[in-house]
Amino acid sequence: MNRLLLSMIAVVALVGCAQMEKMHDKLMSVVIKGDLKACPTKTPIGDVRSCGKVWKLASGSARLKTDGTLTAEVKGLVLDDASTGKYNGTPDGVDGVAAAVVCGGKVAAQTEVVPLSKVGDASVNAKVTVPGECMSPVIVLRERYEGKVGGWLAATGR
Repeated sequence: MNRLLLSMIAVVALVGCAQMEKMHDKLMSVVIKGDLKACPTKTPIGDVRSCGKVWKLASGSARLKTDGTLTAEVKGLVLDDASTGKYNGTPDGVDGVAAAVVCGGKVAAQTEVVPLSKVGDASVNAKVTVPGECMSPVIVLRERYEGKVGGWLAATGR
Protein backbone atom coordinates (compact mmCIF):
# COMPACT_ATOMS: atom_id res chain seq x y z
CA MET A 1 0.00 0.00 0.00
CA ASN A 2 2.80 2.42 0.92
CA ARG A 3 4.64 1.63 -2.32
CA LEU A 4 1.52 2.33 -4.35
CA LEU A 5 1.00 5.63 -2.55
CA LEU A 6 4.65 6.64 -3.05
CA SER A 7 4.45 5.69 -6.75
CA MET A 8 1.33 7.80 -7.19
CA ILE A 9 2.94 10.77 -5.45
CA ALA A 10 6.02 10.44 -7.71
CA VAL A 11 3.88 10.40 -10.87
CA VAL A 12 1.90 13.44 -9.77
CA ALA A 13 5.14 15.28 -8.97
CA LEU A 14 6.61 14.51 -12.41
CA VAL A 15 3.47 15.63 -14.22
CA GLY A 16 3.40 18.77 -12.09
CA CYS A 17 7.00 19.60 -12.97
CA ALA A 18 6.30 19.23 -16.70
CA GLN A 19 3.27 21.51 -16.43
CA MET A 20 5.29 24.06 -14.43
CA GLU A 21 7.90 24.21 -17.21
CA LYS A 22 5.16 24.84 -19.81
CA MET A 23 3.67 27.57 -17.62
CA HIS A 24 7.12 29.14 -17.14
CA ASP A 25 7.64 29.23 -20.91
CA LYS A 26 4.22 30.80 -21.41
CA LEU A 27 4.88 33.44 -18.76
CA MET A 28 8.29 34.17 -20.28
CA SER A 29 6.58 34.43 -23.72
CA VAL A 30 8.64 31.70 -25.38
CA VAL A 31 7.73 31.24 -29.06
CA ILE A 32 10.19 28.48 -29.93
CA LYS A 33 12.20 26.34 -27.57
CA GLY A 34 13.96 23.16 -28.50
CA ASP A 35 17.00 21.01 -28.80
CA LEU A 36 19.09 21.52 -31.89
CA LYS A 37 19.76 18.60 -34.24
CA ALA A 38 22.73 18.41 -36.60
CA CYS A 39 22.36 18.60 -40.38
CA PRO A 40 22.27 15.17 -42.07
CA THR A 41 23.02 16.76 -45.52
CA LYS A 42 20.79 17.22 -48.56
CA THR A 43 17.91 18.41 -46.35
CA PRO A 44 17.03 22.08 -46.95
CA ILE A 45 14.81 23.90 -44.47
CA GLY A 46 12.62 26.20 -46.50
CA ASP A 47 14.86 28.48 -48.52
CA VAL A 48 17.95 27.67 -46.40
CA ARG A 49 20.05 25.09 -48.19
CA SER A 50 21.48 22.18 -46.28
CA CYS A 51 25.04 21.61 -45.21
CA GLY A 52 27.43 20.18 -47.79
CA LYS A 53 28.68 17.39 -45.52
CA VAL A 54 27.25 15.44 -42.57
CA TRP A 55 27.65 17.15 -39.17
CA LYS A 56 27.23 15.99 -35.59
CA LEU A 57 26.41 17.84 -32.41
CA ALA A 58 27.25 16.89 -28.82
CA SER A 59 24.50 19.17 -27.49
CA GLY A 60 22.57 22.24 -28.47
CA SER A 61 19.45 24.23 -27.72
CA ALA A 62 17.72 27.36 -28.94
CA ARG A 63 14.95 29.66 -27.74
CA LEU A 64 13.06 32.62 -29.19
CA LYS A 65 10.90 34.85 -27.00
CA THR A 66 8.09 37.10 -28.21
CA ASP A 67 10.23 40.17 -27.46
CA GLY A 68 12.71 38.95 -30.11
CA THR A 69 15.36 37.62 -27.71
CA LEU A 70 17.04 34.74 -29.53
CA THR A 71 19.47 32.48 -27.70
CA ALA A 72 21.25 29.41 -28.98
CA GLU A 73 24.11 27.35 -27.69
CA VAL A 74 25.98 24.48 -29.31
CA LYS A 75 28.74 22.20 -28.06
CA GLY A 76 30.72 19.95 -30.36
CA LEU A 77 29.23 21.02 -33.71
CA VAL A 78 31.72 19.30 -36.01
CA LEU A 79 31.94 17.33 -39.23
CA ASP A 80 30.88 13.68 -39.06
CA ASP A 81 31.89 12.68 -42.56
CA ALA A 82 34.83 10.37 -43.31
CA SER A 83 35.16 11.89 -46.80
CA THR A 84 36.61 15.03 -45.15
CA GLY A 85 39.74 13.10 -44.10
CA LYS A 86 41.81 14.83 -41.43
CA TYR A 87 39.09 17.48 -40.98
CA ASN A 88 36.52 14.94 -39.78
CA GLY A 89 35.64 15.77 -36.15
CA THR A 90 36.45 19.47 -36.64
CA PRO A 91 34.48 22.46 -37.99
CA ASP A 92 37.05 22.59 -40.86
CA GLY A 93 36.82 26.08 -42.39
CA VAL A 94 33.54 27.04 -40.72
CA ASP A 95 34.58 29.81 -38.34
CA GLY A 96 31.20 31.18 -37.29
CA VAL A 97 27.46 30.69 -37.19
CA ALA A 98 24.42 32.94 -37.48
CA ALA A 99 21.04 32.01 -35.99
CA ALA A 100 18.07 32.47 -38.30
CA VAL A 101 14.33 32.19 -37.72
CA VAL A 102 12.54 30.50 -40.60
CA CYS A 103 8.80 31.23 -40.85
CA GLY A 104 6.73 29.39 -43.44
CA GLY A 105 9.88 28.30 -45.27
CA LYS A 106 11.41 31.79 -45.53
CA VAL A 107 14.16 33.41 -43.43
CA ALA A 108 12.29 36.02 -41.40
CA ALA A 109 15.16 37.19 -39.19
CA GLN A 110 18.83 36.48 -38.69
CA THR A 111 21.49 37.40 -36.14
CA GLU A 112 24.99 38.61 -36.75
CA VAL A 113 27.61 35.87 -37.03
CA VAL A 114 29.22 34.67 -33.79
CA PRO A 115 32.48 32.71 -33.60
CA LEU A 116 32.49 28.91 -33.76
CA SER A 117 35.43 27.52 -31.77
CA LYS A 118 37.86 24.91 -33.09
CA VAL A 119 35.95 22.27 -31.08
CA GLY A 120 32.56 23.40 -32.43
CA ASP A 121 31.22 25.51 -29.54
CA ALA A 122 29.21 28.71 -30.07
CA SER A 123 26.75 30.88 -28.19
CA VAL A 124 24.22 33.30 -29.70
CA ASN A 125 22.41 35.93 -27.65
CA ALA A 126 20.71 38.56 -29.80
CA LYS A 127 17.51 40.47 -30.52
CA VAL A 128 15.69 39.92 -33.79
CA THR A 129 12.45 41.19 -35.28
CA VAL A 130 10.08 38.42 -36.27
CA PRO A 131 6.77 39.03 -38.07
CA GLY A 132 3.62 38.69 -35.95
CA GLU A 133 2.44 35.80 -38.11
CA CYS A 134 5.23 33.21 -38.11
CA MET A 135 3.94 29.91 -39.50
CA SER A 136 5.86 26.73 -38.61
CA PRO A 137 8.81 28.53 -36.95
CA VAL A 138 12.21 26.86 -36.95
CA ILE A 139 15.53 28.17 -35.61
CA VAL A 140 18.53 27.25 -37.76
CA LEU A 141 22.23 27.83 -37.20
CA ARG A 142 23.83 28.77 -40.50
CA GLU A 143 27.50 28.35 -41.32
CA ARG A 144 29.96 31.10 -42.17
CA TYR A 145 32.46 29.57 -44.53
CA GLU A 146 35.03 31.61 -46.46
CA GLY A 147 33.34 34.78 -45.20
CA LYS A 148 29.85 33.93 -46.46
CA VAL A 149 26.77 32.79 -44.54
CA GLY A 150 25.45 29.64 -46.16
CA GLY A 151 23.60 26.45 -45.37
CA TRP A 152 22.27 25.25 -42.03
CA LEU A 153 24.31 23.08 -39.65
CA ALA A 154 21.83 22.62 -36.78
CA ALA A 155 18.12 23.29 -36.32
CA THR A 156 15.19 22.92 -33.95
CA GLY A 157 12.42 20.48 -34.95
CA ARG A 158 11.62 20.44 -38.65
